[in-house]
Amino acid sequence: MSATRSPASERAVLAKEPETTVDADASTAARALHAVRRWGWRNRRHLTPLYGSVALAAYGQALTAAPYGVAGALATDTVAAATYYAWTKWRTKEGWDHKATQFLSRHHALPTPPGRPLRRDELLRSAGAVGSAAVLTTLMPILDAGPFEPGMAGAWWLGWLPSVAIPWWYRRRIRPTEEEVPTGLEEHVARWLGTVGSSRGALPGAELVDVADMDVEGAWQGTIALDPVRHTSADAKAAVVRIAGAYGLSPTSVSVENDPSGNAALARLQVYRRNPLKKVPVFPGPHVLDKKTGIATIGWYIDGTPAMYQMWRPGWGAVHSHISGSTGAGKSAIFRSLFAIEKQSGLVVSWGGDPQYGKSFGFWQDYLDYFACGPDECMGMLIAANTELDRRSKNSALSTWVDADGDTMYGETDWEPGEDPLLAVTIDEWQDVWGAYGAEAIELAVRIAILGRKCGIKLRLGTHLPTLESLGSAKLRQPLTAGNNIALRTTERSAGYVINLPADPNDIPSVWDDEVGVPTSGLGYMKGVQERAAIFRGWAPEPKEIATRWAKKTEAVAELTPGAGEAIGPLYTEWRDRLALRRTGQEPPVPGVTDDNEEDNNANSRAPQVVQQRQAPVDDLAAMVQAESKPVTGTKKTQILKFVASQGVTTTGLIADRLNIPLSTVSSTLTRAVKKGEVADMGHGMWAVAEAA
Repeated sequence: MSATRSPASERAVLAKEPETTVDADASTAARALHAVRRWGWRNRRHLTPLYGSVALAAYGQALTAAPYGVAGALATDTVAAATYYAWTKWRTKEGWDHKATQFLSRHHALPTPPGRPLRRDELLRSAGAVGSAAVLTTLMPILDAGPFEPGMAGAWWLGWLPSVAIPWWYRRRIRPTEEEVPTGLEEHVARWLGTVGSSRGALPGAELVDVADMDVEGAWQGTIALDPVRHTSADAKAAVVRIAGAYGLSPTSVSVENDPSGNAALARLQVYRRNPLKKVPVFPGPHVLDKKTGIATIGWYIDGTPAMYQMWRPGWGAVHSHISGSTGAGKSAIFRSLFAIEKQSGLVVSWGGDPQYGKSFGFWQDYLDYFACGPDECMGMLIAANTELDRRSKNSALSTWVDADGDTMYGETDWEPGEDPLLAVTIDEWQDVWGAYGAEAIELAVRIAILGRKCGIKLRLGTHLPTLESLGSAKLRQPLTAGNNIALRTTERSAGYVINLPADPNDIPSVWDDEVGVPTSGLGYMKGVQERAAIFRGWAPEPKEIATRWAKKTEAVAELTPGAGEAIGPLYTEWRDRLALRRTGQEPPVPGVTDDNEEDNNANSRAPQVVQQRQAPVDDLAAMVQAESKPVTGTKKTQILKFVASQGVTTTGLIADRLNIPLSTVSSTLTRAVKKGEVADMGHGMWAVAEAA
């Protein structure tokens, strides 16, 4: 059926068409008005003079038509003068003075005073605009001439408005993106002014002076004269990457350091077209260590000066270290160079722990005084170092010395290598150790780092990143970063400024720019005894067939004091036997770490006791704890497992209280033990021996 309209419906449609047309026109006008309003709001900053002139014109027209317009104009002038005076005073105000206003300001009831006084030119412009507007609006009612009448309209729209708007628009104009650089300048200076020292550069207002060529081909140096109001030499060092980009170079080819004069507004700049660190000598021999100062040379800075690494500080103690870098960055080479220096010195005993079972240290695992193979052995090494720390602490308290009056005194506070050599404890891939043993490993490392300095025990940890997450604790990071910080190339950003390095090690390229495929291993930043911001590179590694001579051929090898090994126990005295067993494919237990005293873990002899204790009410656990007479010994894990085995069923709180171990350590230790099947989790903080489950 075809659709047809009736005459009545056609009349209804024709009757509605005019109304629809009116609605469409109104909608179009509303949209246009809305668009104009939005455009005016977006450009309100530049249209402020126009808005002000329209508002004042309307007010002047109202005064002209009012019966007492002159009186109103004079009253308005008085209010305007008072308001302008109050505004100028407001601009100079630094803060609220009275307690009431301070209270209201703290609760955001009052605006914050700007504390920015008007400059002389701003004061003249604003006073002229306000004064001339007041004069014209007062003349309007006096002359009975509004702002749209011929005489006053010319004065208002052609005189007052342009005189106010033109300076306003000029000061808020769009600046050119590039600044003009004076001609006739030296090439390096001209590029500096156009990039780094420009208003949009890394160091606005800074100038480059005293530019001169260096002995190295294509290298030059100069002094950065900073704007002391804006920047210091620390800002210049932090801008290394942007300075290198301005000259089209890699960050490793640019060095920014403090000026030798000590002036914080100056910095020394060195730029190398070809990085001289591409070729560095191999480890030259034992003479790189100054036995009087404890400072060793471990490589070269970019300017050809030696990179200093401090082993100990005379009369102060051991200096700890943190060495970080990604895979292939050169950490292992630096560790091996340090082992060679220490072995040849005759004053340092080197311990090394490698969770990768020796992959980092190579042949050195057989020539260290103590080598920890794997995470469990590394944990044992921490326990052994802690035991040696206690022994040295007790001996130093009993040591005697004679003062200037000839009197014998007890207690030695200073330390230098002597009867006790420097004990350097090195653990690579530290994150794997504390990741396996959690808070217990971190607590031991923190204790050694804080107390070992006075006893001549040096802690040296290696991680992939120089961050808090890699070290595991802020308490551990502080003593380590207070010593030698070596940060080689990393694979993540935001790593450099964590330990106050001059630049982010992530900016170091993995290969040299001018030779594809040649790695930059050993390049990095070091913050230590010299406090330098320049990039350095460690000794080039020798072929392993030749490098072994520094491990084998020595005249006098430092050893621990007689009796120290027996005090430490089998962790130290039997490590070579355990290493030999591992090389045959066996997994010998680590004393105090993975040996859980098999006689205490005999299920047949303990089963009746476990069943009986599991049936005991929880309220009787305190009585069972009190019945425990024999104190437990060994590592915290061993103590915890022994305690659980002796009680059958116990709780986290009782273990922590009885053994004086933090709750977090007890909980994390037992959680790992559950995964290994050593204990059973009964839920709600209760634990039992595995057989009781």
